[in-house]
Amino acid sequence: METLAIAMATIGAGAFRGVTGFGYAMVASLGISEALMLPAISVPFILLNDLLLTAFTLTDRKHGSVDWAAGRILLVSGLCGAVCGGLLAAHLDGNTARMMVAIVVALAACVAMIRNPPHWLASRPFGILFGFAVGLLLSAFAVGGPLAAAWLLAGGTQKQHVRGTLAVFFGVIDIASLVSRFFIGTIDWQLVQLLAFYFPLTLAGFGVGFFLSRRISPNLWHRLSSGGLVLIAAIGLVQAIGAFLAA
Repeated sequence: METLAIAMATIGAGAFRGVTGFGYAMVASLGISEALMLPAISVPFILLNDLLLTAFTLTDRKHGSVDWAAGRILLVSGLCGAVCGGLLAAHLDGNTARMMVAIVVALAACVAMIRNPPHWLASRPFGILFGFAVGLLLSAFAVGGPLAAAWLLAGGTQKQHVRGTLAVFFGVIDIASLVSRFFIGTIDWQLVQLLAFYFPLTLAGFGVGFFLSRRISPNLWHRLSSGGLVLIAAIGLVQAIGAFLAA
């Protein structure tokens, strides 16, 4: 049953990423509970899957152009945050980690629902702050990406560069997070087996979602994205409350 539950969670998360272009980590973090996989294993598992899906995103040249000026701001601050996040994760107990993951998922989904962030968020200081925060949150909990997206959408770059710039940023931060966890000894080699078994399922879900995304109207895409984020935020909030009460 555990194998089936993890498979359904990662297929569903992959499909959501395929349709919307974002959200794998948020959905996977909701679906893979501590009963199925401890945070010390689930976070790098999600990061690895997300990294591989990011590689597929970058192969889409039409929607994958990169703004390196904005990307550098995010990358430098994000790498600093990733190192801090790895150290934070090493000192969190299981209950605290579970509660923090649920809280961050709910907050990230709420931020992602903001389709047109205010222009004053586009300043360089906010880019540095958001880059650091996302690096820390991704490294520690495998979620938090919508903060970086909010900065770019507010005017940190032109809209045609958002997807590619985010893909590069997430890819580099995922790698840095995994390397930092490796050096502080929080990578379980069971991950290799888990990835070999589950990534083909994740990729299958992503493929189905990507196929559907090319055949639905922009209005339906917006409804699916918005509705999915509302549901993610609601479930994340419920999980956060449950984790707080259980702590």
